[in-house]
Amino acid sequence: MTTPLSAQSFVRLLKAPTDPPNPGSPPKIQIACAAWDDATLHIPNKHELIAEFILTRLLKDKSKTSDNPVIDARYWSLLRKVLVLDGSEGAGARGLKAKLPVTKAKELLVLVCPCFSVLWPLSVHKIGVETLLECLGAILNVPAELVNDEILGDMCDTVVFSYREALGNAGNKKKGTETLFSLDALRASSSSESLFTALTSLSNSSSTINAAIPLLPRLFSTHTHFLRRYRTSLFPASQNNIQSRENDMRMSSMAFFASCLKLLAENELSWDARVGLVSVIESERIYASQGAGEVEAVREDAVRILEEEEAEEEVVRLALDVLAALARMDYDVIEPVAGRVLPRLILTRPSSSIHKSANVLLDIFLDFHSKTRTLHAYIHALFDACTSLPSIRSLASPQELYSCGRTSAILSPTHLCSLAQAFRTFLTPTQVKEAAQITLTLKNTFNTYQHLSSLIKTSEIQDRPRKKQRKNDPAPSSASPAPSQAMWEVDVHALSLSLTLKFAALFLLNLPSSFVTAEVREALLEASVWAMEAARSLLCNKTSKISWGDQVTSAAFLRFAYHLLAWKCDRQLGDIRGLLGVAKMEEGAEGELVLEILRFLFAWSSRSDTDVEVETVLDFALAYIEARVENMDGLMVLYLIVERWLDLVDARGSKSSLDRLIGLIFSISPMSTCHPDVRGLQPKDVLWGVLHNAQFWEMGNIRVSVLAYLTSSPNSMTGSALNQLSNTYCILLYVPPEYLTKQARVELVHRAMEGDVTISSLLYAITAENTTKGKRKRDEGRDLEDVRQTLMHIRVFLQRMGKLGYLNMSDHGSARDYVQHLMSMVSDNAVLKEATINLVELYIAALLRASDKDPSASAACASIFCSLAQSGSLSEESVPRLCVLQLVERLRQNFSVSSLPDLIIASMKELHVALSRVSHPNVIDALPTSGTIKVWASHLSFGHWLGVATTSSSGYGQHAAANLLRNREKCKFSAEILGLLFEELRCLPNVDRRMHLDLAVGVSIFSTEAGDIKSLDEVVSSGCKHLSVDDFSHLLDTIYEALESTRFPPTQCVRLVHVATVFLHDAPQGTLKVVQGFFSQCLNLFIGHTHFFADHVVLKLACLEFVARQCSDRPAALRPVDPGPIHVLLSKILRGSPTHDSTTTPAVFHASTAILNALVRLRRDLVIHILPHLGMVLRQLVSCTRSLRPQLAAKQSRIVTDTLPSWIAPSEPMGVPEARALARLFTSLTTKSVPRVHVQPNAEQKAESLSKSFAKHAAYVLTAHIDAVNDPLCVIRADVRRELEPGLFSLCEMMGTHSRDAVMVSALDASGKSVLKALWKQYEKQRYIGKG
Repeated sequence: MTTPLSAQSFVRLLKAPTDPPNPGSPPKIQIACAAWDDATLHIPNKHELIAEFILTRLLKDKSKTSDNPVIDARYWSLLRKVLVLDGSEGAGARGLKAKLPVTKAKELLVLVCPCFSVLWPLSVHKIGVETLLECLGAILNVPAELVNDEILGDMCDTVVFSYREALGNAGNKKKGTETLFSLDALRASSSSESLFTALTSLSNSSSTINAAIPLLPRLFSTHTHFLRRYRTSLFPASQNNIQSRENDMRMSSMAFFASCLKLLAENELSWDARVGLVSVIESERIYASQGAGEVEAVREDAVRILEEEEAEEEVVRLALDVLAALARMDYDVIEPVAGRVLPRLILTRPSSSIHKSANVLLDIFLDFHSKTRTLHAYIHALFDACTSLPSIRSLASPQELYSCGRTSAILSPTHLCSLAQAFRTFLTPTQVKEAAQITLTLKNTFNTYQHLSSLIKTSEIQDRPRKKQRKNDPAPSSASPAPSQAMWEVDVHALSLSLTLKFAALFLLNLPSSFVTAEVREALLEASVWAMEAARSLLCNKTSKISWGDQVTSAAFLRFAYHLLAWKCDRQLGDIRGLLGVAKMEEGAEGELVLEILRFLFAWSSRSDTDVEVETVLDFALAYIEARVENMDGLMVLYLIVERWLDLVDARGSKSSLDRLIGLIFSISPMSTCHPDVRGLQPKDVLWGVLHNAQFWEMGNIRVSVLAYLTSSPNSMTGSALNQLSNTYCILLYVPPEYLTKQARVELVHRAMEGDVTISSLLYAITAENTTKGKRKRDEGRDLEDVRQTLMHIRVFLQRMGKLGYLNMSDHGSARDYVQHLMSMVSDNAVLKEATINLVELYIAALLRASDKDPSASAACASIFCSLAQSGSLSEESVPRLCVLQLVERLRQNFSVSSLPDLIIASMKELHVALSRVSHPNVIDALPTSGTIKVWASHLSFGHWLGVATTSSSGYGQHAAANLLRNREKCKFSAEILGLLFEELRCLPNVDRRMHLDLAVGVSIFSTEAGDIKSLDEVVSSGCKHLSVDDFSHLLDTIYEALESTRFPPTQCVRLVHVATVFLHDAPQGTLKVVQGFFSQCLNLFIGHTHFFADHVVLKLACLEFVARQCSDRPAALRPVDPGPIHVLLSKILRGSPTHDSTTTPAVFHASTAILNALVRLRRDLVIHILPHLGMVLRQLVSCTRSLRPQLAAKQSRIVTDTLPSWIAPSEPMGVPEARALARLFTSLTTKSVPRVHVQPNAEQKAESLSKSFAKHAAYVLTAHIDAVNDPLCVIRADVRRELEPGLFSLCEMMGTHSRDAVMVSALDASGKSVLKALWKQYEKQRYIGKG
């Protein structure tokens, strides 16, 4: 450039319409570079002019195929120089759209990256989300050669971060999928081909494509949603051709679905996504017949998975889910492959997850055929599935296939029960008449099986003729002889026939009885006789060992004949006794065959004209069970007898057989968990089924055998005899005592006491031996635990017998010795220790009751107490110590000192002295133990009961309570300390009563253990009954002062209100005025402080429970001034609130209705003066039953939610239980009752209701319901309205026609009148009008 440039000429050259600007002149970029490098050229804002020129060229000429500035390094080099100098945002940066196409030259990235790092932060905040989405699409189109470039990777990360941040900051909160499927994007491509083009380009990166696959169902759902939203813009159609728009929309969605399937092709992780995609088609109802090809491809893939033997369990489950979704979408899609799916459901490996998915698919099959009344087609499909099993080649043996089939989902009890119910409900008369044709199918299948069996028999004598081979078949190998393959075919045909017979029996047994004609009944009888003859032909005419196939087939025929009542028919069925001979003679017979033979023979022997005796069948069955006592086959036979034929066995079985049966049943261990069965049956299920069967205990002959078994004495106390003793007394814990005879009870109790002594000696010996040896072996430890378990069963049994009065305590000397034996026990077993203590208490109490009449009882009892006092065994947690503690409580409750002899009193005083030596506490700073507190409290109670003066100090309880309040987190026995405080108040004369009472309130309130609440309430309930009026008044005053102060947090206020509730419920006698005053004070306090009714829902609930318990438990204590504040409190809790809890608390609603219900029923005399208040609260309760109408805007929702109480979450409205409670409240207004009052009325009161008094207010409550129904922003669910109807009818009854007409004229609009008319019409329908 020889001529110096002026600023004006430089700008004119850069903005010239052509490049170069003049003929013969250099290009504009060269002019700009020269001007930038010339430091002597002074042009104002030169850097801005050059930057604007470069950015404009990059933006406008980016699509040129030749002379593209984007791939020209000169532009980027000059731009980098300019931007490094220019730190501010220029005009070019403001116009940048951030669309930087990627080139293949990695060298260019070195120049582009500095420019990008300067321009992107300046321009990204002015770019819309849609433009950023285009940038994201450009990143997805990065060539594979540049994927690993570090410079480009940083740029891509920056774009992705900016897009994510823009989505989060978008004013309309658009989601990523919303920008992805915007109207402009869908107009460009309604099926989003560009998205799948980008995803397909990632196919070389397995990790990326695997991460994208789970998102496809969500993308598909969102794509369909926006297609439906923009359908009028995307698919214009005339008014007369609206259907074409829907078809176009569906076709676009199915095209998206097809693209998803292409992406999923040959991907192992695709089945989850396939389930989601098909579910979207089902839920959005976008399936179109034009897209059937893709759906059929998915269906064929799912069926192929089922047909693969080595398919993974999870993949099989997902394939079943896909088929279920396709069936829900359109059953016609799945119907062509139903014949291939059903056989696979029979042979699928048993698994809980597969069973669940298979049951869903089978339910869809059954539901479709039930609705279309084509169940006959479904049963034939099941027959075809069974008969097609031989054509399925499998590596598994027929026995394994049979096991899979029996435990498959298609033969599960769930599906079979549903199928039977459908047959009984949905079969038509025509289909019932055609049921007899099933016999032909069975006979054809059986003939095929017989033909194959005969070929096998022939091949055993002579060579089987070779079948004609096809040319392309390989020659048979000599290593795999034909007979084995033929035998496989025979066994599989037997499997097929067995399953077919099971479905046929289910179908024929559940035909609707009203449609069964005489012809059908005769056909069923012939089918059952034919099945019986077929079974006999397979079993009784054999000269050699019966094959597995014949056994399975015979069992199926016997089961079929049994269910069709062949054993009841009058026709001759041949030699039935031969079946028993087969079961006896056939070695290794299948358990299923023996079970079916015995089932049929038991049924046959129950007939009056039978040649088979019950005793014969029972004898064989018992022998079979005894030989297979550890086998599931024997257990199934035992279960058959117990569940079905117990009454027959009781009536016709011999005593020896019954004894054997009872011995087998009771030999099962009650805790046995062995022998797991695929059907869920375990040995202990048989035992529990018998013990819980009322019919079993009513059978006279069996009961004799039961008593004989239970009273049989073992020869020793070791080995199996000890196990029998343990089982016997464990079983006795479940035997109704009323069924034990007096002699049996005496014998069992006597043997239990002898066994107790013997086993205890054995236990001491084992324990001493193990102590001497040191460490014991595992088997020895197990034996020791078994001995303790037996001892526990015996003592629990004796305890129960003692409570029922069945222990013989007339021999006082023996009773004394046995009690001393019990107290010498040392064990850590809590159940055993508890039973021992209760047993000692029973014996001592019996001796005390007999002491006033029998001196020997007095001597025995005194001896026990003296031995306890002198033994020195009152150490902590020992059995004697625990016995004394429990005995002290029993003495205080049931005995008085004056009723006992002096000898016993003297021994008790000696025991009291011994107890004082081990219980007297030391007042130290450390927290006492629970045992120390209990012993000291019992010592005080014992001394007070005996009348012994206590000389000890009274500061121990105060000290323990003070330590508890200082260390609340460490102390875990606040209930014991509270009990000690009340005990010291009752027993000690010199105690500081006010201090004790204040500490008692503190311990009750500040207990930190949630599990102690119930025990604390029990202690408060029992302790406050013994307080004086002054003490009780001081307690209530202390609680009220704490409630009135504002220094306690809500959690402790809840505890305060709860403690006050317990105190009022168990107030001592003579404190009525104190209770009334405190209750009125609390009501005024609750309605005067907002935190009781406006803040915490737990505190609201505690206040309501306080009022509800007083109204329901002590209604006579209510005064005329109380109902007003009660209604004010309810109104404040039920009023609307602008803020709401995250979850609804229905307990508040139930407590409110309980309060009003108690007042209406029990204190009608008080409610009658405030009926307007009652009506207003009832209107508020009705208003609480509303719920928001779906899809309301924010302001509309706010209009409704502001009228709901704070404890109702708008997303969780009131339900059916709350509506039912409100209806009961309305009904109680018409219920007659007598008020509960303390004052004796002058005349006899009549039971009356509030119907007449409340009649003028009922209309306003009813209009509240009508307003809620008519509110356009609210909805009352149908089930809620249904539950409210009885209560609304009660309001209608109170109103009468006059009030109804007045309401219709003055209070309702047109819609309200229609609602009231409909309600009144329903009321008139159910109203009793006295016509019978």
